[in-house]
Amino acid sequence: MPSPKTPTALRGYREIFAVPGSAAFVVAGWFGRMPRSTLSLGSVLLIAGATGRYTLAAGVAAAIVVGTALLGPLWSRAMDHYGQRRVLLAGLAASTLAGVFLVGSVTADLPVWTWFLAAFLVGGTAVDIGSVTRARWSNLLPPGQQRHTAYSIESVADESVYVIGPPVVTVLAAAVSPVLGFGVGLVLGIAGGLALVLQRRTEPPVREEAVQKAAAPTDATRTPPGRPEPAHTDAAATSTGAAPDPSGAGPAPHRSRPPRRARPPLWRRLPEGVAGTLPLFLGVGLVFGSIDLTAVGVANAAGEPAAAGFLLAMYALGSVAAGLVFGLLRFTVPPVVRVGAAAVLYALVLPVVAVVPDVTVLGIVLLLSGLVTTPLLISGMGLVESRVDPARLTEALTWPSTAMSVGVTAGSSVAGILMDGLSARSGFVVTVIGALVVGVCGLVVLAAHRARSQRVTSLDQAD
Repeated sequence: MPSPKTPTALRGYREIFAVPGSAAFVVAGWFGRMPRSTLSLGSVLLIAGATGRYTLAAGVAAAIVVGTALLGPLWSRAMDHYGQRRVLLAGLAASTLAGVFLVGSVTADLPVWTWFLAAFLVGGTAVDIGSVTRARWSNLLPPGQQRHTAYSIESVADESVYVIGPPVVTVLAAAVSPVLGFGVGLVLGIAGGLALVLQRRTEPPVREEAVQKAAAPTDATRTPPGRPEPAHTDAAATSTGAAPDPSGAGPAPHRSRPPRRARPPLWRRLPEGVAGTLPLFLGVGLVFGSIDLTAVGVANAAGEPAAAGFLLAMYALGSVAAGLVFGLLRFTVPPVVRVGAAAVLYALVLPVVAVVPDVTVLGIVLLLSGLVTTPLLISGMGLVESRVDPARLTEALTWPSTAMSVGVTAGSSVAGILMDGLSARSGFVVTVIGALVVGVCGLVVLAAHRARSQRVTSLDQAD
């Protein structure tokens, strides 16, 4: 529970943005996120506009998500080992080529299999910018309240690109050209990524290189030029494994080489502490994918197509408002308890959308749903960050986004099938399932934490 003492409305955010360069990389990161919210929709509009086949368009969009799920975390893993700048440059170049390949294959009417290949590459070359900016915050701020506030800003950025990006893409595709609708998100993402590349001072160091640099001898410990090396005693020689010299001059000087840093392969198991959180983020993705599509269907079925914008805006308003307020609260309970409690509350609120008949009341329920969504995402990301090895932080923060992307695609696909076969409201069935998955994960998290605490207490009493 939050403690009674909370900072003033703006002080918490003023403190974190006082860090040099922080505002610049937050803005750049917001634009860099844009492809995540626009590429799938842009590809649907591009292919549907060229062929009129929405089933084919949905299949190609799914290939983007598959590429993101399979290859996206590898970019973040590479950043942990080689640094953000080099990997971002490679990823942005590859993403540009993949985007041109997809647009060219569709407009040139190349074989359909090339569309799927290009879409897979578009997803596979998309670097998760949210994990890039979160890693920068983690490097700049100590654990605690300030980092919690910074992660709240990141969650608001995640939410807002999904509010702004899709409508912009849809309007451009309808009013100008589907190619422009697809390309605008890609171009904005590349621009944001390049801006991050140029911001060197906030880039986190490669953790393993930093450790080696700290362990290397400094200028103060090196023997100055022209001064003889200190004599080696027999004891020192014995401790290093060298045979003592009977002449008393000591063993020949030996320069030890620093051990080579073994570069782990890119293909390896998930960072410890991440796997258990993925079902939770997958469930949130199911909710995201189904609730947006179903809200549009419900508004159309009610004869009020314009109400779809109202419904989605209410959900987004709740999410953004909750993120801004939640970032200012001070908590005394550990992250694992916050995640469990937020997940259970999420599972209690979200299913209500399936039983509300009136569009206006549905908007109010969606507002409440948004209020319980962002605290869950902020707490979940904070839990992941607190559990993982700092040397794999960027990769670890990518996996939740990947799980949500998979959930969004699966949720929208299944909801669409139900809506076509049954009714417009039937898509909310997927919303309920996703919320229940999140709730079960929350109960498991709380039960595991309780069992662990009781075990520690028993050990303390035994001592």
